[in-house]
Amino acid sequence: MKSIFEKLIALSFIITACLLFLAAFGLMAWSLWNLLMDLISGGFLPEALLSMISVAVVAMAVLEVVRYIIEEEVYTSRSQDLLTQKEITGGLIKIFIIIIVSVGLEGLVYLFKAGLENISLLLYPATVILASTLALVGLGIYQKLTKSDRRSILEDEKR
Repeated sequence: MKSIFEKLIALSFIITACLLFLAAFGLMAWSLWNLLMDLISGGFLPEALLSMISVAVVAMAVLEVVRYIIEEEVYTSRSQDLLTQKEITGGLIKIFIIIIVSVGLEGLVYLFKAGLENISLLLYPATVILASTLALVGLGIYQKLTKSDRRSILEDEKR
């Protein structure tokens, strides 16, 4: 019974990953279509390109999540009862890096858009970039602290 349930869970992860994959490619196709329509209609090219980049960044973040789901939830053996601290930390760091990169790139795109439209709109993108930077610093601190914890645990085990 447990084997059937594990296969059902793996299948649901595969279906979810496929749907997210299709959605990401749909977003990219939609952004290319909008860029083409803007080029044909003689729209403002820098704004159209920035809009396309913004959508592409979101699509790339979704693809990274798909990759994570496939690697961690489908390829990883479900027979392991307990994950090690290293596996848990690695998974957490992967997801957090995806978020940090996506937020940082979105902040940069909004920064360029604000620079093109109205300089007084720079506060929001600057805040988004600052938040991304602080999250990156926080991740570095987390890794430093967990690394020292792992060292002390290994030293205790050797004694």
